[in-house]
Amino acid sequence: MDSVPFRDGNIHAILDSRYLHSPLDVNHTLQTHSSLIRRLSQEREFEGHLGCVNAVAWNSKGSMLISGSDDTRINIWSYSGRKLLHSIDTGHTANIFCTKFIPETSDELVASGAGDAEVRLFNLSRLSGSGSSDNSIIVPSALYQCHARRVKKLAVENGNPNVVWSASEDGTLRQHDFREGTSCPPAGSSHQECRNILLDLRSGSKRSLADPPKQVLSLKSCDISSTRPHLLLVGGSDAFARLYDRRMLPPLSSCRKRMSPPPCVNYFCPMHLSDRVSPLLY
Repeated sequence: MDSVPFRDGNIHAILDSRYLHSPLDVNHTLQTHSSLIRRLSQEREFEGHLGCVNAVAWNSKGSMLISGSDDTRINIWSYSGRKLLHSIDTGHTANIFCTKFIPETSDELVASGAGDAEVRLFNLSRLSGSGSSDNSIIVPSALYQCHARRVKKLAVENGNPNVVWSASEDGTLRQHDFREGTSCPPAGSSHQECRNILLDLRSGSKRSLADPPKQVLSLKSCDISSTRPHLLLVGGSDAFARLYDRRMLPPLSSCRKRMSPPPCVNYFCPMHLSDRVSPLLY
């Protein structure tokens, strides 16, 4: 730590500057001051996975942690007790890259996305022996096999216990509604495209219809604003982050008028957003 060059300045002068400058700038300077950084120490190591841990997240209250690993397991941890509560055999056949607690479900619902291109939903109340850290096998409450490549990130909306969003390297961001049995049409259906596509960047992101198609954009990340849930942020393989306003999407009624059966079943019409609505930020 001593080898890290700090440009702190006099801490008394920084405190005095609260009266002269923006509180945000002063707080940032204080949070990165060496007098604080040098006091940081590791509080705890949580042991329980057998492979690389690719995803960690808190629950809304900060009382529990969830982690996902290359060992295809989800672990649920108690922060206050500093112990493993559950180690779940998810049934994924490839590395887990993202895990989330679903809000407003009393921390009973959790979701995972993995390298097998699947999104799975689990109900922890179905685990036998509550509080046991024994390896547990649980049948997923919902299974979404809509993506064609690895699922790299999940997003949830505060106050919404019914939907999770998934970003995949296949170039799509999909919206999964737990109130529906599945988002995918049955095998042999004449309409094979899933009906849950919120963003389709498989032909690259375009500012307008006049722009030529670009290379497939592999999505690596996504998030929804906790204070402005209509704002959707995605990150991709082209080194750009893009911000979208979900209110720009057409209503379900207009979607149904444009599409032949089967109709859209999600909140938004699964048309190519990149062909119709420009992102707010490049």
